Amino acid sequence: MDHRLMAYLYFFNVKRDYFECHEYGEHLWLERGRPPVLKGLIQAAVTLYHLHRGNVRGGYQMWQRAKGYLEEGRPVYEGIDVEALVFAIDQVYKAVPAEWYTERVSSAQIAKLGLPTVRVHILDDEICRRLPTYVPQHLGEPS
Repeated sequence: MDHRLMAYLYFFNVKRDYFECHEYGEHLWLERGRPPVLKGLIQAAVTLYHLHRGNVRGGYQMWQRAKGYLEEGRPVYEGIDVEALVFAIDQVYKAVPAEWYTERVSSAQIAKLGLPTVRVHILDDEICRRLPTYVPQHLGEPS
């Protein structure tokens, strides 16, 4: 697996740093010729970044676009259960009051919802074993 995709998974599942997911994903997306499924993975992280910061409107709009891009990778892309990711983020938005979908609220209001934690389900046992102790390479380092 490319080190940038591994870093994306590390920042998503271990650190919950959705901004860093975006950074690593975007570098990979650009190098691989902008495949839609990678754009969808990037946008999945960005939607959660916006949501947790209270930008429900921006996050929800991003999620609606991301789901279309993720279609190319369904059901599984490089050991990532795309189907489960789509389901998990959809469940998060079902827990958000629908009237907030067009709003910006405080991050404290989001925290009070007790939203489920989204994890990327990985179907490759070796990646699962390595992920908790993975040390991401800097983006400028060769693969």
